[in-house]
Amino acid sequence: MTFLLPIYDNNLLRLSLGIQLSQKVDELIYVITNPLKAYNLHFTLWAHPSRPHTLLLFIAFSIIVFNAFAQPYTQLIDDHIARYRHAFPAIEFKLLHKNEDLNQLFPLTDSLGEGLSNVDYEHLEEARVTLVEAQEHRIGMMIDNDMSSATLFKTPNARVTDKPYVCLITLNHIPPGEDPLAATRFIYDLDEATLVSMPESLRIDNKNFLLYSIDHEIFHCLDAYTNGALFPMTHDEIKASKDRARIELRTEIFAAMSHIARQPDQKGFLRKLANARTLNILSWDVEHYTSEVLYQLADKAESFTDSDITAIVQKSMKLSEKMAPTFPDYKEFLVTAWAVLEELGINTYQLPSHYAELADELSPKPDKVNALTNEIKMVNSAIRDNQ
Repeated sequence: MTFLLPIYDNNLLRLSLGIQLSQKVDELIYVITNPLKAYNLHFTLWAHPSRPHTLLLFIAFSIIVFNAFAQPYTQLIDDHIARYRHAFPAIEFKLLHKNEDLNQLFPLTDSLGEGLSNVDYEHLEEARVTLVEAQEHRIGMMIDNDMSSATLFKTPNARVTDKPYVCLITLNHIPPGEDPLAATRFIYDLDEATLVSMPESLRIDNKNFLLYSIDHEIFHCLDAYTNGALFPMTHDEIKASKDRARIELRTEIFAAMSHIARQPDQKGFLRKLANARTLNILSWDVEHYTSEVLYQLADKAESFTDSDITAIVQKSMKLSEKMAPTFPDYKEFLVTAWAVLEELGINTYQLPSHYAELADELSPKPDKVNALTNEIKMVNSAIRDNQ
């Protein structure tokens, strides 16, 4: 996926959205950096060699995917988002159903007012407008590809709304009643035969997954609103991965606590989700590996009965600080996961080179490799029990 943007000072601008790119584009481009800080390698804008006044925006995502938006469930979604509007009156939560909704806001620098800035990613002032434009294209791609997301903007001179912040949400989904395997099909990277034969007790409930996903995405806005930029600038690709994993962990904790408060008798949903997070390590979805935390939250479900959103936000943030791994711990997890893939005979050749370099630098602990390998095998065996 590529999108054309106005060139920024004839340079490659590296900001924060999360990706690993092929380096075969233009060797003459260089990186803009601050003497004290460097940009986090989360997304990259490359000057196209054949079009010197354009940039190609390459973005990789790991966000919930749905296929269609259905009118009968509009009220369910609107009611759920309305709770956030009431709890956080300084934020305008705007749901974008289709591209026409986004096009009405183009360009965001006009519709949302002068001085508009994106809150999610740390950036220098000279990159402010470029980042806003990049987010415009990113949100458009989310809608085009039926993905959900939430992006926070600070609007000091708001025109569409008089609120100081706007959270733009994209959400496309398969209605809960139309395809019983919709959420399971999305969350697991499995062939159709395995999905159909999977024990019903392990399938992901569509409605629970829909509401969980909304909570998950909106928390990105709430986290940025409360704590400022989520992604700090850095040249270290492993550190960038750790930042993304940290943010995903925080959203998972909030969404899990919200689910428990909403349906305390359905904590099994979290264990099913944890199974999927575990198995998806085989696809190197390491930044969404939150299985241990989900199991712990399910076991402590009786402690999370407060249904007040602001209270859940505060509690989840405090809990996140306690449960988040340190940078050394995260690197140890990465080399463990790498060793598991190699032990299971999965080709790591196409994975980003910085993970391979880390695996060469650090030696995994055999007991942790065995534990994660066994965990994956147990989940795999359970879902294929009927085959």
